[in-house]
Amino acid sequence: MPVFRVLGDRVLTRAEFVAQRSDAVILESTAEAHPLAESFAAPTEVDSAPGATQFEPIGPGRPLTILIRHVYTGKHPKTVLGGGRDMVVVTGLKDYATFAASSRAVNYLQKNIKPETNFGAPNVFTDGTNVVAYSPAVLTDSFHFTVEIAFDRFPDQLMNTISKGLGSLAGIPLMIPAQGYLLAASSLVKIGSDWADALVDGRAVFSITDSIDFNIPGVAPSAADFRVLANFDASGLRYVPGKGLVGADDKPYAGEEPYVVISLDGAARKNLEGFAPSIATAAVLKQFFSMRDGAEASIDAMISAFRLANDLKYRQEAKSLQAAIAVESDQKKKGELTARLEAVNKNILTTELKP
Repeated sequence: MPVFRVLGDRVLTRAEFVAQRSDAVILESTAEAHPLAESFAAPTEVDSAPGATQFEPIGPGRPLTILIRHVYTGKHPKTVLGGGRDMVVVTGLKDYATFAASSRAVNYLQKNIKPETNFGAPNVFTDGTNVVAYSPAVLTDSFHFTVEIAFDRFPDQLMNTISKGLGSLAGIPLMIPAQGYLLAASSLVKIGSDWADALVDGRAVFSITDSIDFNIPGVAPSAADFRVLANFDASGLRYVPGKGLVGADDKPYAGEEPYVVISLDGAARKNLEGFAPSIATAAVLKQFFSMRDGAEASIDAMISAFRLANDLKYRQEAKSLQAAIAVESDQKKKGELTARLEAVNKNILTTELKP
């Protein structure tokens, strides 16, 4: 399984993680009811490192932040004479009920990268962001996300266009909604297929898809924690924030296979509230923009229009929920509808449109 979980600092398979978390919960509940409760102590691995900011729970109606915490390139890129190559890390996210392909978002864009390179957050002197997604309140039962790493010698003009786009979006990943479209410094630009192929259909040396589940029968709800995405058996290693995967000798993993570490957290982040609608609606750019090569559309106008469409969609759902609550006599169902309404309202960013 290419996705591993982190308990304390230990990297575990999904089955090991679920088993050990279950054992910890049983131990805690037993200890609280025992006459000698003070003699019991919950396993220290259940909590994050002492002194570290603790994760906030995630779940339906709660906020969700997905961050890239570490990237390791492994044996890639394969080069001649020891030189480096350009690297891009892209992510995609979509609701489990969505059939259409997701947009790609450029998180990292780095030049002259060599094998066995480690990244945490993007270098402050380069454009990029480790934010994959943010939602003020989760409304779906499940969604899928993919992380890819690709290397190529992208044309300098393309690199400059992307870099300007990343810088202009103030921390929001540059979106590639469909082959042939890019965000420049202040505009959405229709570009030639050769450029699009160089980036979108580049040589991905790493690609892993995982699910975040909240209400799927037979599956334990996702928890706020670190996840290690790797195509090798990472169990037995440890994850140290800022350092990456390390072995028993405390030396960083230096194997041939790349890996990515992400984190899921439920803390509300006001500074990211404009992030979710931009990413969530990026997939419809092709539907709204059918431009000639070289034609441009204003990013500010485009994102404002998408946010308005996003707010109107949720406002319509909120009004329907209000009507349903008014006639519902079953208190349990009324409570569920009320909770859903509260979550929907959190996703309406324009105050005047909140019902």
